Amino acid sequence: MTKKPPTRQNYGRLLKYLKPHIPLLTLSILLTVLYAVSNVYIMPLIRDISAQVTNKNLMYFSNQVINALLLYTIRLFSKHAQTYVMERISYRILINIRMDLFRKLQRLSLEFYGKMKMGDIIARVFSDSEKVRTAIMLNFESVLPNVLTIIGVSGYLFYLNWKLALTTVVGIPLFVWIISFFSQRMKRVSSQIQRKTADLTHILQETVSNIKIIQAFTMEERETAKFAKHNKRNFEAFMRETKIRTTQEPLISFLQFFVFMFVVWYGGYEVVMGNMTGAVLMSFFTGILLLVDPVIVLSKVYTKTYSAMASAERLFELLDEEVQVEDPKQPIILKAVKGEIRFENVNYAYNESNQDALNEIDVTAKPGEVLALVGLSGAGKSTFVNLILRFYDPQKGKVLLDGIDIRTIQLKELRKQMAIVPQEDILFRGTILENMRFGRPDANEKDVEVALKKANAWEFVSRFQDGVLTKLGDQGRNLSGGQKQRLSIARAILRDPKILILDEATSALDTESEKMVQDALNKLMKGRTTFIIAHRLSTIKHADRIICMGHGKILESGSHDELLKNNGQYAKLYDMQFKS
Repeated sequence: MTKKPPTRQNYGRLLKYLKPHIPLLTLSILLTVLYAVSNVYIMPLIRDISAQVTNKNLMYFSNQVINALLLYTIRLFSKHAQTYVMERISYRILINIRMDLFRKLQRLSLEFYGKMKMGDIIARVFSDSEKVRTAIMLNFESVLPNVLTIIGVSGYLFYLNWKLALTTVVGIPLFVWIISFFSQRMKRVSSQIQRKTADLTHILQETVSNIKIIQAFTMEERETAKFAKHNKRNFEAFMRETKIRTTQEPLISFLQFFVFMFVVWYGGYEVVMGNMTGAVLMSFFTGILLLVDPVIVLSKVYTKTYSAMASAERLFELLDEEVQVEDPKQPIILKAVKGEIRFENVNYAYNESNQDALNEIDVTAKPGEVLALVGLSGAGKSTFVNLILRFYDPQKGKVLLDGIDIRTIQLKELRKQMAIVPQEDILFRGTILENMRFGRPDANEKDVEVALKKANAWEFVSRFQDGVLTKLGDQGRNLSGGQKQRLSIARAILRDPKILILDEATSALDTESEKMVQDALNKLMKGRTTFIIAHRLSTIKHADRIICMGHGKILESGSHDELLKNNGQYAKLYDMQFKS
């Protein structure tokens, strides 16, 4: 990940999310002022009510009680209306932050996803963004009204009796120091909690995704033990946070009570000495009570804000991640695409590896040619096709489409010319129709039906009660391997690409399914430049050209018969598969 931006810069970046909500924010501030003013006016009302009880003026006393009820109603309305407004603003900000994160994730290359844990990404998008939303909401919903209340109430207390008021503020520096001391520690612990929560999320996601393998190898106990270990670490981090919080709160509460009791003693002394009336003392005590809640709230908000800044750092770390595969600033417009792909002296190495995944690759696939890539695992076959799709960019050399460097073509336009049938049978939760429209979003049901028939998939889709509107589970788990693969082929047929990539498309199928899928693939490959990654060499005998790769280099190239006669690496691979 890229270097973390400074905390002050993060504050500024968060404030940018507030700009679209200035009108609502202004309303919130007006409601806040109304709330603070109503808090301050409670004190003179209490003073007057106490005085009129002493004077036995029932009429004036009753009027002031009604005024107090009205004032309290205004206080409640302004507070809850302001809370509603700020909740609305904060949730809109949350949505915008998550949209920015999601858009960024769409742009990041496969190299980024190779080094990041999925659980960490999920935690940043959901948990960290929620913490930031809460901090923004609390700062406006709680900080502003409580700060104004403290200023207004304190001002009135000084107006009533400056000596007594002075005794109430002597503890403020100590309050500030305690809050700052604990908040700094809370931020560090909160950052640890977010990281450990991300680890826990990743383990859960990985386990659920691979439950079939876990159960098949009876590894449930090991996975449970791993989850328990990380769960315990998460618990310990939460307890460190709890320890800080449960130490801070009683300290602040004790300091508040100490100051309050001192005011009680000193105020009583002033009344006894005749320097203050009982009504003024009652009003003063009301003001002290009005200050208690704001101080407690502000201490909690300050701590939560510091904690949220750790989350903000993680969000902006993701938003600042470098996009390695960018759209060109002045893209070349593609016209009639023929489908020629040429590699010119291409080198590529993954960041974490010192060895080139591809080394000095020079090869041309002519329009309509079927080119197969074979070799042992790690030979560079997947990297080869990933460069065609521009999932990565080569560090040296270039990949050309019809003589045009693909880095000068808009990504969307480039990939429109291509389709991939992967080994993993990637299907999404939703209907068959929705999955097919990944190939072409504007396709109607008739177009989909034609594609399904060409892919030999209509024979099973038509048997479903809902046909193309049949809902699929995660990864199409309610279908067989052959059925899922034929849907993937139908999706590629619907896209009608110039360039086709088949990534071991029949490697996991039984013989009967393989025949149906291979027949569908043969229909799909007609007239398209096709790249086939294959381990089963029997499936690529028909290829116009076979490239045998090893350690990122092209070892030999030719037709099936030519390579067998050469008695090179391809012949060895072929013998290994067919000796039995």
